[in-house]
Amino acid sequence: MWERISDFYHEYKKPHNVNRSVGSLINRWSMIQKCTNKFCAYLAQVESLHLSGATEQDKIERAKILYKEMERGNFTLEHSWNLLRHQPKWHQHMSTLNARRKPVDRQPSNEQSSEVLGNVVEENVDRPAGKKTEKESLKKRNAQEQSDAEFNTALGAMTEDRRLFMAERREWQAKADRNRGAQLDLDKRKFDAEMMGKDLSGMNVMQQAYFRKVQKKIWEESMSDEDGISE
Repeated sequence: MWERISDFYHEYKKPHNVNRSVGSLINRWSMIQKCTNKFCAYLAQVESLHLSGATEQDKIERAKILYKEMERGNFTLEHSWNLLRHQPKWHQHMSTLNARRKPVDRQPSNEQSSEVLGNVVEENVDRPAGKKTEKESLKKRNAQEQSDAEFNTALGAMTEDRRLFMAERREWQAKADRNRGAQLDLDKRKFDAEMMGKDLSGMNVMQQAYFRKVQKKIWEESMSDEDGISE
């Protein structure tokens, strides 16, 4: 399959695009898949917030902000995502992500009837020109402010979770480094003791010369360590 992909790539690639081996194409696709999967996950998180009055493009832009905040870098593969998002397999992938979302609560029928009746009455009430437009603008502005507040709250919570995770990861890494350092020091001490205890009497001249050189270096290092401690 990848051989066919390679043939297709080199046949239709633009002149300024570099030649790529099969391995290079596999690595490039892995990177694209990894980044777009992350972006889709962040987009799914934004959509699960059910932001009031947010358009599809608003959600995409918020997903970009979330991606940048969590991954410490911009999402630079939107062109690839735009190609993938319309493919059947990608639809299946998105359906899997969307399966975890809760359905939007619907208004009871009596509330819907009241809202419709209110709208009918409102449209037939005489009022100065521009009043309806002003009210709609205010409603949209309030919805946008609420949407921004909800998104910022969610973003703050995700950022705090990431900060705690990174702090725990650094603590774990520091502990692992200390344990590794202690083990290496113990292994070196065992090696030095073994070298210093070597019986050279049964070795030939070259072997004796080699191990004497090793023993001399170990002795010099131990003396240097003692001098450092005494200071």
